Amino acid sequence: MPKSQRFRDLSKELTRLKKQFIPKISPTGIYSDRQLALTVGYIVLAHAEIEAYLEDRVWEVVINAKKDWDAGKTRRTLICLLAFSGETMDEPPDTLSPTKGNKTVQPEKIKISEKINKAIKGFKKVIKQNHGVKEANILALLLPIGIDSDDLAPGWLATLNSFGEKRGLVAHSSATSYRRDQPPDPATELSTVNQITEGLLQVDALINALMR
Repeated sequence: MPKSQRFRDLSKELTRLKKQFIPKISPTGIYSDRQLALTVGYIVLAHAEIEAYLEDRVWEVVINAKKDWDAGKTRRTLICLLAFSGETMDEPPDTLSPTKGNKTVQPEKIKISEKINKAIKGFKKVIKQNHGVKEANILALLLPIGIDSDDLAPGWLATLNSFGEKRGLVAHSSATSYRRDQPPDPATELSTVNQITEGLLQVDALINALMR
């Protein structure tokens, strides 16, 4: 299946970061302080690109589903968005007419279009508050748009967890202490990003399928 334009943009940026930040791989595994500092920069920036890709693509599929809904077509994405919205699935009211001691039923309780709009608004908030690529972040972004949990390989999620933890460590530590205590290995970091990208290609195909 063809790659999305957003995935091609991600691949282009990751290639650029590799050229600018990853030094020539040393057979001895020994690198200068400058090369280690550049590798730390690569981890942080590659993480940011992957995070932005995921956020952009999930919002793209939601907007596409809403557009189709407005045109009279129901997408799996909207069903999953409602299912994972955290909103209660209330039973229909007994009446639409206000009675003594009873207020008029609110539209978001009885109109599916209002429920969908509320779910979309809530998901947009999830995207804005997302700050990572760990498993919890991935599930919060992908399950509500209709990606099946069985399509997310445990090994890939584990790699994302490790990468997210490493990014958090380097982002909240001084470069000096990180290079001293846990010096990054350029070859390992490059391999990790490549593994993540391979998994993202499969996710990209799944998202494309949701919009077909």
